[in-house]
Amino acid sequence: MTSTPIPPCWSRAEIQIAAQVDAGGLDIGDPASDAVFSAVHQSVPLARRTKAGVNQPVTEGDVLRDLCQPLNSNEPHIRFITGRVGTGKSHLVRWLSIHAPRRDDWHVVYIEKRNTSLRRIIECVLEGINTPTADNIRVRLAQAASRVTTVQEAMLALLNHLHRMVQFDDTPAIQNMSGEDLRAIRERLARLVGDYSFKQQLSRSGGPIERIARLAKDGHGPEADVDAEDLHIGEADLRINPDDFADFTDDFQRKIREFATNRAFRAAAAAVLDYYLPRAIAEVFTGSASDLLQVFEDVRAELARRGHELVLFIEDLVLLHGIDAQLAQALTVPARANLCRIRAAIAVTSGYLDDRYATFADRGIHYTMDVDLAEVQSADLRSFVGKYLNAGRIGRHVLAAAAQAGDEVPNACTDCIYRDRCHPVFGVTHEGHGLFPFNGAAVDRLITLASPKGGFDPRNILREVIREPLEVAEDELSKPGEFPSARFASGLEPTRLSVPVEVRDTITRQSSTPQPEISLRAFYATNPPVVDDHMRRIADVFGVRLTDIGEAGAAPATPEEPVAPAPASVHEIDKWVGGVRLGANPSQKIRRWILDALAARLQSGPHGINVKRSGTSILVGPVTIKTSNVWVDNSAGGGSTPPDSLTMKFFPNDRDAVLLKGVLAASGNLAGPNGGRWFFELQTRLAALEAEIVEHVRRETSSRLGPALAILGVLSRVDGRRVESPGQALGVMIRPKRPDPLNPGMAKFLDEVARQRTSALSVVRDNLTQRKSDGAPSIFDAGAVLKDLMRYAQLTQLPPELRTQSETRVSVRGFHDAQSSAADSLWRPVRDSLREIGQHIVEGEDLQEALTTMDRLVSQAHRESVLADAGAKATYDRLRDKVTDEQLSLLRRLTKLLPSVADPGAIWHLTVDPSPALADLLNYWRLCDHILHSLRDTSSTPSGASDTYDRARLQRALRELADTLEGLGKQ
Repeated sequence: MTSTPIPPCWSRAEIQIAAQVDAGGLDIGDPASDAVFSAVHQSVPLARRTKAGVNQPVTEGDVLRDLCQPLNSNEPHIRFITGRVGTGKSHLVRWLSIHAPRRDDWHVVYIEKRNTSLRRIIECVLEGINTPTADNIRVRLAQAASRVTTVQEAMLALLNHLHRMVQFDDTPAIQNMSGEDLRAIRERLARLVGDYSFKQQLSRSGGPIERIARLAKDGHGPEADVDAEDLHIGEADLRINPDDFADFTDDFQRKIREFATNRAFRAAAAAVLDYYLPRAIAEVFTGSASDLLQVFEDVRAELARRGHELVLFIEDLVLLHGIDAQLAQALTVPARANLCRIRAAIAVTSGYLDDRYATFADRGIHYTMDVDLAEVQSADLRSFVGKYLNAGRIGRHVLAAAAQAGDEVPNACTDCIYRDRCHPVFGVTHEGHGLFPFNGAAVDRLITLASPKGGFDPRNILREVIREPLEVAEDELSKPGEFPSARFASGLEPTRLSVPVEVRDTITRQSSTPQPEISLRAFYATNPPVVDDHMRRIADVFGVRLTDIGEAGAAPATPEEPVAPAPASVHEIDKWVGGVRLGANPSQKIRRWILDALAARLQSGPHGINVKRSGTSILVGPVTIKTSNVWVDNSAGGGSTPPDSLTMKFFPNDRDAVLLKGVLAASGNLAGPNGGRWFFELQTRLAALEAEIVEHVRRETSSRLGPALAILGVLSRVDGRRVESPGQALGVMIRPKRPDPLNPGMAKFLDEVARQRTSALSVVRDNLTQRKSDGAPSIFDAGAVLKDLMRYAQLTQLPPELRTQSETRVSVRGFHDAQSSAADSLWRPVRDSLREIGQHIVEGEDLQEALTTMDRLVSQAHRESVLADAGAKATYDRLRDKVTDEQLSLLRRLTKLLPSVADPGAIWHLTVDPSPALADLLNYWRLCDHILHSLRDTSSTPSGASDTYDRARLQRALRELADTLEGLGKQ
């Protein structure tokens, strides 16, 4: 490998001057600039557009002859040079002006685009015209300029003029608006435009009025891309933030909100403002809206008096916005005795005249520069680049000296000491200009990339193919192995799309100079990315080591005129790395394949975790892994943002792209794009994701099993059996026995929470069941929760810390609410029964003794025939037989529980319905009260006692009566 690279042979400063993106960047009339312009000029295909819309091929010489032909008609002789932005229209206008004959009877006016304000345009037209009218116009221009010395003043003046015109002009129709509709829009718009704060919004930094005022006042910079829409007001320019008007009256804020939210109103307002904008611009920057017509009248009259023609060269009609309508009108006025003839070459962006000045457009012949790149020969494109390279090597001063001496453009390669080594490797143009540091293939490929719409785009070629790559080369060529780095042509193709990602990845891993090698393969190879002998010589000059990747089929090198190979099919993954959105079909294939591989790993791993498939998702214990967890940046169907965790992410870089290529190829061949290495790298990433999922599942298991076991424990209380071991506790929790008969209200509650119970069982199963490799259940392992089972089995309700949790699979909050509601419903009739029974017995009374006393009383009263009802004794006996010790015990227990029944856990005291027993007790005590009521008149009462019914006193008296009756019976 050689150790002496070829150094940069150009001057960056000279390249920047020669390769300015617009001919307007070169001074008019400067010998050095003219010499540079002539040295870099390259003919390109042109076409003349006929009235029928047919394009007829012509040369620039044809256009020059047409423009300069003798005039036999009084009609204006106008030639339009049309084309898209950046196609070289102003370049051709300048070429025409340089090569047009210098005739004494021509008054030539050249209006360049560089820093040309509206004032300067009129001054150019008036140059050499010294009439009273011309002098008066110059005074007006100076006065207008003195009024707007800054952009801020210009903005305020423009808005004030617009406000006046909107409010007071009486134009009957604007676009499709007229009549009452137009009047209403004028009225509403004038109210807004007249407001100080609204003006501030429109004239904000970077806003529409600043943009328009700056262009009208100062003109465009030489490097600027002129967009006709920048000179107009559109709906987007009127979008405002209503919050900026928060301090205003409610009425004005309402108007602002309506304006901000009503797109149709904004569009109409923009149309009205844009209609008046040219007049406002003319009045602010030239002093009068009608001066330009007078300018041309005066100039043409003076030139007619001299016997001269007016010859106009206009680099861009778009830049004359504000006076372009008047210019169009002035240029359509035929010559007469006191008005000279006119001939003009005017560059104008395609579509501009069609939209605005159809009549003006019909007065001239149209030549178009909108040519397809395929119409320009490869050799001509290389000559285009080669001339700029040569100008950067020679320099403007040498070019100017040669032009002054009448010599041809010098060739810097003629005396170069590296010529014999350089030209055979890098190639030359037909003119003999060396292409170093490019070769023919690199020039062809870069120009194609710089013309993405398929058209010849000189401006972008100068910027992206010549200026920026040469700056990179100048910085890197001095160090072997650095050029062409990733910076080279990075604005055109940062990903080197013609080199597949697997090749780039291999080179990155193995090469000591990976980025220069990738750039060489992408741009310098005849058939990218294949290395041939010609590219090996280039790599040798640059000091780049080439990687042996087992290539075959390299085409023989033909550096001067390589045959462009058919474009290779680019893999969708390569396009994705290049910035193209990956489609839904490959994206879904990738996600599903990775999920399948992940599921297989989890099911066969020794994790003791339940794993199963559910549609396209994987259920891992309590965790769901979806296709969205496989996140592919800039792809369809994956959502705008990845999940916060448990994701495998792929980004548009070579390493990830190789993996994705392998996944897409896996259905047919696991070897994939790099001999199968991708598969093992992907397994490493899958293993990392698997470990993350397992750890996450274990944490989730711990947090989710608690609520599930708590619910099962609470519901196991329906069983009622005493559990004495964790095994018994788990058995009762999993399959509790229901008492027979079961309280119907309890059965209803259990039905209501059946969903939560099923979910809880699923959680327990999913988290405590190990799986075989095929997903079938194998071992139930409760070891993780064994020590807690007794505690869970003793719960009567959910602990407070669980009640507010929002579980996705077990609704603990819903369970707690259901239990609370059921407890309240079940206890309500019990409370009512206990309350009513409490009206018949004394608090704390010995119920067994009371029953014995009532039995004696009823028997004695029956024998003595003092019962009011002859059948009372039989009724009493029937009801008394239903009152058992168990019922009394139940009554005491429920009465004792009554203060705490608000607790949902109290529901389990009602597993068996107590209502029948309470009803028997209530019926019995009611009868006892009835009997006591019937016998109270026979009881002895203390003197002075009231007639108030006092059950306790009555019962004491009745006991005394019973004892008396029993004594009498014994006597």
